[in-house]
Amino acid sequence: AAYDVYTNRAAAHAALKMFEEGLADAEEAVRLKPDWAKGHWRAGTCLVCLGRNKEAAVAFERGLESSPDSEQMRSELERVRLVLRAAPSSAEEAKRRGNDHFRDGSFERAISMYREALSLLDEEGGDVRGGEAGALRAALLVNTAECQRQLGEYEEVARTCGEALEILEELEEDSRGRSALVVKAHLRRGLALERMEDYSRARLDFKRSIEMEPTNHIASAGLVRCAKAEQVRQKRN
Repeated sequence: AAYDVYTNRAAAHAALKMFEEGLADAEEAVRLKPDWAKGHWRAGTCLVCLGRNKEAAVAFERGLESSPDSEQMRSELERVRLVLRAAPSSAEEAKRRGNDHFRDGSFERAISMYREALSLLDEEGGDVRGGEAGALRAALLVNTAECQRQLGEYEEVARTCGEALEILEELEEDSRGRSALVVKAHLRRGLALERMEDYSRARLDFKRSIEMEPTNHIASAGLVRCAKAEQVRQKRN
């Protein structure tokens, strides 16, 4: 059945940490079969990984309506409710908690808290891409990218930094902290692209970092490494 195919693909996406794609498939599965408990489960687990715990709780509640005897569903719902009761009340507070997790080396927990902060920003309304809210959103994405880099999720780093840079381009050039965030976003994307052996694009990011911060030794070293790697590749070819 089509709903089963979407559910299985949602699981595959989640295993690859492609939670937005997994959520879309799970939602399509329950659209086709509203009482499909497994579809609600997949949606809930993806929402948890995206830091959208309120929506996850709703998904698990709907799953329990379809499958009241599911201990797994009930247990996860209770866990999410506990998280919600202890949840930060503002995006800034969530960011601070994420930073604490980062300093402790708990990168997955840090990512979860940064995503919670992004969700809180959306709930607070207003212009979430401009002004102070835009700067905070960009900072959360740049921090998330560093956690992803520490976990070796290089494609995700490139995507997250790209999203941050799109927001930063919309901010006024004299916005507080903008320049430092632009440097970090280019640097972290460059480091990720280097690990992906996409040396030409990595060099562009390193060059951009150096243009804005000439004393950035990490970017300078990365630029040298990429140039050498490209030379080796050319000789092999």
